Amino acid sequence: MKTVEVIRTTEIPAEIIWDEMKHFDRVLRWVPGGDKSTISVKGKGIGAIRDINLVTQGYVQHELVAYDDDDYSFSYKLTDGKPVGMQDYVVVAKITPINDQKSEIKWTGKVSSDKRLKEDDVVVALTTALNNMITGLIALINEEKPIFVDQPLEDWQKINQ
Repeated sequence: MKTVEVIRTTEIPAEIIWDEMKHFDRVLRWVPGGDKSTISVKGKGIGAIRDINLVTQGYVQHELVAYDDDDYSFSYKLTDGKPVGMQDYVVVAKITPINDQKSEIKWTGKVSSDKRLKEDDVVVALTTALNNMITGLIALINEEKPIFVDQPLEDWQKINQ
């Protein structure tokens, strides 16, 4: 497994970011193609499962494995699907207040690739996906239109089912 880390500083208070990001069922509000995709969540809190049908990538399932409201952090793992060719992955999302008006958004992931792909290519794809998620989240909060970067391996799962 390889590790990916994406960090961005923004002029948004941590509490405001966390108020949107902490909801396991809201990810489609801030990802590319989310407005044309579907999500359902079974359960609440740690152990909750979300089933997502992404217009861009197909079916993906995640399990919430950690959640800390006081620390502004959560973690989930892939339990079904192979988005961008990922065989396994676990990600941790964390918001760190810098001051009353500024925060750091950090996503850290551990990923391994489907054997048909180079792991480094999947690392680039996950890095792009996490960056796009942060871009979408900030744009949503600021009521702006997000400018997403093209996703490498975006349709890999649809082609290689």
